[in-house]
Amino acid sequence: MPIDISALKVFFKKIFPPKKSIYTVDTNDDGKADSLLIKVLNLIMPIFVPKHIELGGFSTKNFDINNFDLSDYGKMYLDDFPINVSKKDFDVEKLKGHFRFFLKAEEFTVDDLLDGKLAGKMIALGDTISILIKIDEEGLEKFSEGKHTFKFKSEIIPTLEFNFELGPENLNQKFDPK
Repeated sequence: MPIDISALKVFFKKIFPPKKSIYTVDTNDDGKADSLLIKVLNLIMPIFVPKHIELGGFSTKNFDINNFDLSDYGKMYLDDFPINVSKKDFDVEKLKGHFRFFLKAEEFTVDDLLDGKLAGKMIALGDTISILIKIDEEGLEKFSEGKHTFKFKSEIIPTLEFNFELGPENLNQKFDPK
């Protein structure tokens, strides 16, 4: 029996506004984009971050990032081109260094999140959570001006898809954690 996820699609469009959720940014002031910035807008309600996150069968309580492989859960696509997320192709420690998270300009690493350092913080209604991902030049070229689609296909959950658009206002911007 198919699952109706139309409400989820509307929800994604609200928390990831198509023209205001994805940016290519310059983090080292050399005038060239070197990272992808994803902004998630909290439109649900004020949220206090728990020490451990539990969602379905996933829990951060006993989570071991060295034994986690996202490719075991599904496949990701950008404009119908697969994005490789298999841990056998990446050094986990190096990969962790490519991700930073910001809440009210306060910076967190992957290890900070796993260690519960975000626990007890409030994500107020209207707050933005920013995810900064360091990407090589070849990867950033895929984020060109125009409309794009990101998909996560899994046998566990219905396909998650959101559309976004890149234009001069969100390409090669100077990074500001606020």
